[in-house]
Amino acid sequence: MIAAPRASLPVPPPRQTEPIINGSPLIQHWLTHYWQKLQLSTQELSRLAITQDRSEFMRWTGKRLNSLVLGCYCYLPTPTLSQTRSQKPGPAQSRTSVATYHDTRSDASMHRHLIFIEPDMHPKSIEVTVAHELIHLTDRVNGTPRRHRHHGYDSIAVDEAAVTGYPVVELRQLLHEESLRRELLRRERRPIRYFYECPHCGKEYPRARRYSQSVSCSSCDKSYNSEFRLMLRN
Repeated sequence: MIAAPRASLPVPPPRQTEPIINGSPLIQHWLTHYWQKLQLSTQELSRLAITQDRSEFMRWTGKRLNSLVLGCYCYLPTPTLSQTRSQKPGPAQSRTSVATYHDTRSDASMHRHLIFIEPDMHPKSIEVTVAHELIHLTDRVNGTPRRHRHHGYDSIAVDEAAVTGYPVVELRQLLHEESLRRELLRRERRPIRYFYECPHCGKEYPRARRYSQSVSCSSCDKSYNSEFRLMLRN
């Protein structure tokens, strides 16, 4: 489905000399292990913040986080001078780009690395997720960021297997099991009550809640198109 995106002004935590880790000791352990294994610079540690709290991560990044996400890496670039000047104080402040955030430091390198790790996972899954997000961070530091083409079946999955020592097939199975468990927990809390359907292709969109605005079928058109507006099925 296609709907208007929502965003707010990112509010990352204040910079510290050490990384900010709002999570379990297991996160600290695997962070240290894979940071060294990936040969990441110690300079980037002061720009790193990790949390296992979804609300906190969304506040840091200014972006919504899908409830099924097991881990997420977000890069906040250094605000430009024009972006800093365009900020206006008060609740009516413009909220646009994730690159626009408030920081009074004069350091020219004010970029931040922000990571979320789902707490409700098995220990091996937490390990693998930390490694996975640090691979994204490594790509960003090296200036070669990659997007996923298919989780578990792309070059990032190959790198993940190489750095963790687990076979790709095992990593795919682990991802499948954790995703399925997350979906079951979600359905227990929010059971499916509504079914929307595209009048053109017939694709079904199950929902726990009604849509608050008109949405259209993303399979028929990647942009909103009233011709493919989803209809609530009786």
